[in-house]
Amino acid sequence: MAEVVLFDSWNELYKRPFGAVNASATIDFRIDVALPYVSKVELKIHKDGMEEQSFEMSHSQSNAYQVSFQPYAATGLYFYYFKIEQNFDTQTRTTYYFNNPDLYGGKGFFTENYDDIRTYQLTCFEYADKAPEWYQDAVFYHIFVDRFFNADDHVRAPKPDSFIYAKSEDTPYYIKNANGEIVRWEFFGGNLDGITQKLTYLKELGISGLYLSPIFEAKSNHKYDTSDYKKIDPMFGDESILADLIRKAGEMGMRVILDGVFNHVGEDSVYFNKYGNFESVGAYQSVTSPYYSWFTFHQFPNQYDAWWGVSNLPVVNKQNAAFQRLIYGEPDSVIDYWTSQGIAGWRLDVADELPDDFIGGIRETLMKYPDRVLIGEVWEDASNKIAYDKRRHYLEGGMLQGVMNYPFRQMIIDLLNGSLTAKQTAQKMMALKENYPVEALQANLNNIGTHDTPRIFTVLSESKAKLRLAIYILMNLPGVPCVYYGDESGLTGGADPDNRKFYPWGREDAEISEFFHEAIMLRNRNEALRRGQYHPFSLGKLFGIIRYIDEANWHIFVMNPTGQEQQVDSKTIYPERDDWLPLLESAAIHECVIAPYGFFFA
Repeated sequence: MAEVVLFDSWNELYKRPFGAVNASATIDFRIDVALPYVSKVELKIHKDGMEEQSFEMSHSQSNAYQVSFQPYAATGLYFYYFKIEQNFDTQTRTTYYFNNPDLYGGKGFFTENYDDIRTYQLTCFEYADKAPEWYQDAVFYHIFVDRFFNADDHVRAPKPDSFIYAKSEDTPYYIKNANGEIVRWEFFGGNLDGITQKLTYLKELGISGLYLSPIFEAKSNHKYDTSDYKKIDPMFGDESILADLIRKAGEMGMRVILDGVFNHVGEDSVYFNKYGNFESVGAYQSVTSPYYSWFTFHQFPNQYDAWWGVSNLPVVNKQNAAFQRLIYGEPDSVIDYWTSQGIAGWRLDVADELPDDFIGGIRETLMKYPDRVLIGEVWEDASNKIAYDKRRHYLEGGMLQGVMNYPFRQMIIDLLNGSLTAKQTAQKMMALKENYPVEALQANLNNIGTHDTPRIFTVLSESKAKLRLAIYILMNLPGVPCVYYGDESGLTGGADPDNRKFYPWGREDAEISEFFHEAIMLRNRNEALRRGQYHPFSLGKLFGIIRYIDEANWHIFVMNPTGQEQQVDSKTIYPERDDWLPLLESAAIHECVIAPYGFFFA
């Protein structure tokens, strides 16, 4: 039965071009209205934070109403819906077509109730901010340095008031005081030389990018409490050891990106110096300290802004000119200092806490170096993120090229654990596809586990069948896949610190390791998986992904996330796309029966 009013933001018959657009683009909107006595159809649209504008749509053919729209206030988000007026003899009827209640995009709903308003999102960017070619082709490996591999038989430069684990099999454990604060840090002793020694292993796994947890001097094992931005922690090595790692990794076709932690520093740091362990006069020590204005004290010296209230992580004022100069605004800035030594890019920790102009300053400095990448830690849809009551503009050009794609991770887990149906997963993935610029979607760092999440094997109830599917989905999605160290060996673990165990060298699960190796090789050998257009879809209870370059270069992946055998029925495809069906038919997928937690690819 035909719908009396229809708009579909995923279908270029109704909105062209699809998805996010350049600020100079013209967007053609169409809505079909099969109602009597229609007197006016309007596109109602407003730029984020601005007043609503109305554009009358012309009745072009049959039931179609059309209008061409040009962004009138440059980059940012626009939100729109449709208003329909009918003139009867005795009254005027006003109705609306809104986005669906879940804000997925695609088809919406027709209503007389304005209070049901759900607007569609139109992302408008300044320019296509493409990531380097090497990065788009990469498979990354996320290393929590202290837990990966110790090149020695001892821990280098051990910290005072800390403890060393007796065996690599030991489970991580914190010693906390009555306030829940960590009072003694613990170390396994992983170091940069250890990573260098394992480069051959990583190369054989198919890895071409290394993302290291923070390596700068800090009191903790995780190093997110920086003591000195221009000094490598002696437990990990020194500048010559980092240079050796970068050089040898480069010889094997691997590049190294660092974790930039610029929202906060450690209380035990050159800048704050709470315990007097540094020669500097820190902000905690004196109001005359050159660093005093970097921090916000509510009652000097013990009450100050700290990240999430964690007292050992005092927050830095990112608007402070001296701090900006240190990080990116002087010839020997932190970004310059390390990037000039061969670092291939940066991942910005808690990007939500960094003002847009601060991120823009980092990016501007990084642009001096060719083929570098800048990504940020954002846990939600980064296209419409609001942080501290401000809309963020990460992906509109000149800031982040991509973000850590936690939404994809959650969709994968929910699909495999039965919290999302295949159709709902396709809807959520289409929503991200519509909201993100294509270049950003291709540059997102995708993961199924990080140092901030429980281990994927644990989340999937240690089901190897589900884990294998998760790995293959990761390698089929647009963006750059990133493997969290030890996931490929079968490590388990809940929340921090259980998710930061030492890599089980010599005790790996061979079957799981092979899952990862096969999936990574598939991606590395298949250009369509790295560069192809991306189309998520469902076939009843089955979920699928098409990656398409041209008729001679495409890839189809269809998986069964259920515990029951499923027959493929191409008539149930969602979203309904006639142009995808010939591909499915050429792959002979309609003849397939897919086993429980099995998959098909062609």
